[in-house]
Amino acid sequence: MQEKESKSKILIIVEDPKLQDYLTLILMGEGYIVQVYSSEEELRKNINKESFDLLIVDFLSQNIDGLKICKLVRETLFLRYTSMITLLPDSDPLNKAKSIYSGADDYIEKSIISQELLFKVKAALWRIYRYQDIDPLTKLPSISTALKELQNKINSRASFAVGYAELFEFQRFNERYGFKRGDEVIIHTANLIRQAIVELGSPSDFLFHFGGDDFIFITLPESIDTICKKIVSDFDDTIISFYDENDRRNKCIYIKNRRGEICRYPLMKISIGIVSSVNYPLTSPAQIIQIVTELKDYAKKFEKSEYVKERRKIFPFHQ
Repeated sequence: MQEKESKSKILIIVEDPKLQDYLTLILMGEGYIVQVYSSEEELRKNINKESFDLLIVDFLSQNIDGLKICKLVRETLFLRYTSMITLLPDSDPLNKAKSIYSGADDYIEKSIISQELLFKVKAALWRIYRYQDIDPLTKLPSISTALKELQNKINSRASFAVGYAELFEFQRFNERYGFKRGDEVIIHTANLIRQAIVELGSPSDFLFHFGGDDFIFITLPESIDTICKKIVSDFDDTIISFYDENDRRNKCIYIKNRRGEICRYPLMKISIGIVSSVNYPLTSPAQIIQIVTELKDYAKKFEKSEYVKERRKIFPFHQ
């Protein structure tokens, strides 16, 4: 638990410079990564650029409306599951209720901030790792949340599309370069998919880290093709930078197998399977995962990164 906490990222949204300095000093002293914004406008400009484990938000100041920020965060794709603490000016029960109803998970009264800050922060982060389905590497919701949101989409009867992305030859990359560089590739891929959804998707979209080098995303049927085209193009343009010069020049890697034989493997590519509710009803998360997995595995047969979209009109397909 201590190892996870030491790498946790905390965003402070506070206007008062002295309070900023105090919070930053205390939290960085505990090993947290801290970033500070001084206004609601600054947050809005950067809200989709990266994820955080915890947000600490001023309840009210000249350029910050904490209640609006709480609502904004809960409506934002990559922060909607992030824990939030509001800083209250007093002990007014109405302000406490407003904070919770606006989306905050907890609050701290400024008059007792020195006694409660670290306790509240540690408790919030503990709840994240104990109860929430968050991947510690990418900070994205994971399998349980993905299945829940897929079921919610099915129940809503609204049209939606699902993409399942996997990195082909990622395991060989790990063998060649080690897990640390492999983690860098996973984070890079998460950010790349995130950016495509932010630019081309809608506020109702979701992105999940399904574990390992697998990602699931939910968007609108009319957006799925353009999102996948960008993911595929951006991945092929950037993945080469994670290889050493010789491997980039050879466009492959060489690894010795257990028998001592040198084997050649291609560079990584991203393969995506797509299904939407346009052609036929999507009735369960299991059905959806089955379809996109089959399509994603078919996409691996292409020489470069590719996405494959389900075009059959009847399910089950053996009929």
